[in-house]
Amino acid sequence: MFMTLMPFVCLGVGIVLGIMNMPEMFYKVSSIVTNVALVFLMLVIGANVGINDEVMNNLDTIGLNCVVICLSAIFFSILLCLLVEKKLINFVEIKRKILEEKISDDRDSGKNAIDPILVVIPFSIITGVILGYFLMPHDCQNFLNICLVVSLVLLYTSVGIGMGSNIKIFKFVREIGFRIIYIVIAITVGSMLGGAFASLILDVPFKYSLISASGLGYYSLTGATMMHYYGAEAGVYGFMVNVMRDFFTVILIPLFVKISASAPMASGAGGTMDTLLVPVTKAVGKEMGLVALIVGVIVTLIVPLLLPILCSLF
Repeated sequence: MFMTLMPFVCLGVGIVLGIMNMPEMFYKVSSIVTNVALVFLMLVIGANVGINDEVMNNLDTIGLNCVVICLSAIFFSILLCLLVEKKLINFVEIKRKILEEKISDDRDSGKNAIDPILVVIPFSIITGVILGYFLMPHDCQNFLNICLVVSLVLLYTSVGIGMGSNIKIFKFVREIGFRIIYIVIAITVGSMLGGAFASLILDVPFKYSLISASGLGYYSLTGATMMHYYGAEAGVYGFMVNVMRDFFTVILIPLFVKISASAPMASGAGGTMDTLLVPVTKAVGKEMGLVALIVGVIVTLIVPLLLPILCSLF
């Protein structure tokens, strides 16, 4: 319950602080804290992978298959979202219209450039994996969980501050309205198509590939569900494919942001409601960051319903 409510509480607190029109130094300090907390979060995520024997011991056998499934799911999700942008939701045009109305804050100027922190993030997560695998004891999971929560609290609050300081970005979401569901559908269907496609080129059971890709970044639930239905090997696929989705999203964000406004959130899927929210927001701006949050919440709610249905069918 705490982890479910925490993002919304922290965002709410941050929005209130942002609305209060604090001194400029407050926003500069907030930005520094955000960057430090973000690097720390990536180290923690990497360390969590590094100390996980189930993942690390299977990298040489199952790992390559999981990489292909993951990248295929990401590719098709981005492709379908790109089609949605072209045909149904023109994010660039909506944002341009809002900027012309001088709704955006001056602090948003220059955000088309790639934030340097996005270059640091991939090295942070890789460093975390190395530290976790070679240096950290296996009984430090509770410590890492505490570090994860602390960094997420700081990051959610800072995102809220950014949104509150430019509260009219919510007009951007109102302009999109219920069309946001098209993005959710594109991400979900794209991931399933990617899993199905990967099964055609891999020596992997179709159900393993399809269902693990349908986890949409929800690695704990996907791994547990597939293990329950199909056994330990399937559980490893469910876990690894979706852990890798977070990993590759972070690594490839500088590339995705050049493809389209929706590409980073399409790759992150459910992760954009928690660990990937700040990297995605830094890449695409506060307006699209808010869209990514909403999409991430809806996608995360879909997964617990989707996985049992797929498992029962296959």
